[in-house]
Amino acid sequence: MKRYGILSIKPRIDPRNAPSFESLYGLVGQNTGNLLFTNAVWSQIAGEKERVGFTFDPEALNDRLDGLIIPAANWLSPLVDFSELGRLVDRLRIPVVLIGLGAQDANFSGEIAVPAGTRLFVEAVSARSAAISVRGSYTKHLLNGMGIDNVIVTGCPSLCHDFRHFREFDRVHVRFEKGLLHSTRFSADHEPFAHTPSVHREIFRLAFAHDVDLLIQSEREEMYSLTQLDPAGLLDERLKRLLLEIYGAPDWHILSSYFHKHCQLFFDVDNWAKALERYDYVFGTRLHGTIMALNSGVPAFMLHHDSRTRELCEFSAIPSADAKSFKLSPGSIKRAVESTHFGAFYRRREQIKHVYQKFLQLNDLQMNHF
Repeated sequence: MKRYGILSIKPRIDPRNAPSFESLYGLVGQNTGNLLFTNAVWSQIAGEKERVGFTFDPEALNDRLDGLIIPAANWLSPLVDFSELGRLVDRLRIPVVLIGLGAQDANFSGEIAVPAGTRLFVEAVSARSAAISVRGSYTKHLLNGMGIDNVIVTGCPSLCHDFRHFREFDRVHVRFEKGLLHSTRFSADHEPFAHTPSVHREIFRLAFAHDVDLLIQSEREEMYSLTQLDPAGLLDERLKRLLLEIYGAPDWHILSSYFHKHCQLFFDVDNWAKALERYDYVFGTRLHGTIMALNSGVPAFMLHHDSRTRELCEFSAIPSADAKSFKLSPGSIKRAVESTHFGAFYRRREQIKHVYQKFLQLNDLQMNHF
């Protein structure tokens, strides 16, 4: 039986075992959404598997593994340089398979200043695999422009992973107050986010104003507040003021109470999927928050807001609209969900599964049934 290494974060994390909040935040790659595509790949690949960290001894992997599999995210970005990983991959003599690579671009400019180190990494992978899996046609176009042609559009591997058994559906009726909203933010330390109107900020305000539950994936201060690690205090007065502005809250006591009553944070994908049973729908700007809901049998609608989210929504028929043109309100959210034919997504998902399975076969990877 073949033995694969999977270069990834840990598929499951117990926050109680984290020595500090910063350690926990790093374990999930600063975004719990990473757990979805990580778990998907671990479940889809058969054979003996071991986790490989982002720093490794290439010769040791050459000696003991038959291949290295890398679940990827929006790594084609001017903001991230994969020089070190590229140098390590370039020393491997075993096959390397990159799954779910995406591009990070505010719009479809067609021109991303990809760092030389990231180019080295992708070129090294390309030379060691039959094909690279990407999330959409935009990423494929960018790679082709870099001279990399062995590219197949498969979407994200999380699209092909059911997080719990469910019956597919088409049209639904929902109650706004029974929804789970999600927005996109990392630290509140970036002051322009608090001061500048955006759909992301308005979702936080809408959730707070109506006491609607909010999914937390990467929001550093909310995660810190909910995990209660390092109680000495990440949240200084400046951060509290910025959070009050983001949420439109009158005082810290009320906002803190909202966090603990309504903010939902998950470090285990099974618990995440099960918790969705109590919601009529899920809505917002998070890609993996949307996929988790749809693949758990819960209606979901997404506002795409950059190349990464738009290309995957378009490729996989995820119910969505352009965040720039969507007029956010309880009524518009309810109408968006209720007017969607969700059957189109589930039909498209079956097509994607076949493409993805052929990609895995092309790379000579053993598969579990999915």
